[in-house]
Amino acid sequence: MPQILWIGCLESDEEFKIKAKKGYDLASAQVSQKNLLYGIEEVSGIVCDSINGSVLPPYPVYQDRIIAPVTWEHKPGAKDISVGYKNDKYINRINCKNAMIKAADEWCKTRYKGRDVIAFVYSMRSAPMATACRIKEKIPQAKIYLIITDLPQFMDLGQSRIKAALKKIDWQSIKKMQKKFDGFILYAEKMAEYLEIPSNKWILMEGSYDTAEQIVAIKGKKKAVMYSGKLDEQYGIKMLVDAFMSIHDSNIELWITGGGNTEEYIKACAKKDNRIKFYGFLPSRQDVLQKQAEAALLVNMRLPSEPASGYCFPSKLFEYMATGTPVLSFDIAGIPREYLQHLYVVKQETVEALAKAIDKTLSLDETSLQERGNGAREFVINEKNTEIQCSKMWKFVTN
Repeated sequence: MPQILWIGCLESDEEFKIKAKKGYDLASAQVSQKNLLYGIEEVSGIVCDSINGSVLPPYPVYQDRIIAPVTWEHKPGAKDISVGYKNDKYINRINCKNAMIKAADEWCKTRYKGRDVIAFVYSMRSAPMATACRIKEKIPQAKIYLIITDLPQFMDLGQSRIKAALKKIDWQSIKKMQKKFDGFILYAEKMAEYLEIPSNKWILMEGSYDTAEQIVAIKGKKKAVMYSGKLDEQYGIKMLVDAFMSIHDSNIELWITGGGNTEEYIKACAKKDNRIKFYGFLPSRQDVLQKQAEAALLVNMRLPSEPASGYCFPSKLFEYMATGTPVLSFDIAGIPREYLQHLYVVKQETVEALAKAIDKTLSLDETSLQERGNGAREFVINEKNTEIQCSKMWKFVTN
């Protein structure tokens, strides 16, 4: 029986709440990793250790300059660590990587039992990838598999010259390390072509949904359109607000939760149009899911013109669809075709087309909306649950 090691940016539940209050918000990554880690343990029957490093916003954006290491057990018999490092601007990523490599050395000394090792590496970042490469250097027979959720080339656009230069150097390092991996689990099919990965070295697995988190859509919904997630301009948030404000129906509301660089724009529009309700960050994920279940329509605002849209799967679709609330989305290349029959689709990337799609969808009879929402929920719960998706991963790495 092999040893399994998870390498990513997972935090203990308690520590995640603490870091969130100090300026760190990667709830989607936390949920995704927990689903996959627990799913792998379930299908394999093996308790995993984990080595983690959360690359936080640099001090003083994040409150702490010195990040303390945190150890915990997500299950009895496991050993989990989130490394500590100095969180200074420009070098925090390097510091995090070095701390994770040191943790890998310690794991090889104290936890390695001489058996085969399978390491799952979450996301295409240099820190976890370098950590996996150190494991393989110390234990040559170890198999390392990279879970690619997004391509770093298309993330954090619009940076300063210094950050852009550092990012270019980092990408060159990532490409070199990529060659050392035994296989890849991709969230979008187009990634394989972009990264030049041979067809026998990858599978498509766009994430998973934890069925324990089910929230059934409630009756007596409010006539509200809802978006929850990152509120950055590149994700089409201004387009959503502008489209909504062009709809002349006093009975419709727009609910927005989350945070990002369009917050001030949203607040300004909410002052002009009292139908717009901006909630910021809700207290818990459960509160977000409950709010989604109360809405009449959920909107995914990843845009076809966004460079990253073909190279990522919008993970919020899982939680959206699982509520049983109908979902409106643009048809982006990163969404597998099998999902589209369960969504309402915006045909063109314009404010006018989005407004028309919202208005048209909300004008449908309640039975039609309920059928589409229920169909989406059943699809995610029955075909994209953690057991099915992690079984696919486990079969791939053990064949």
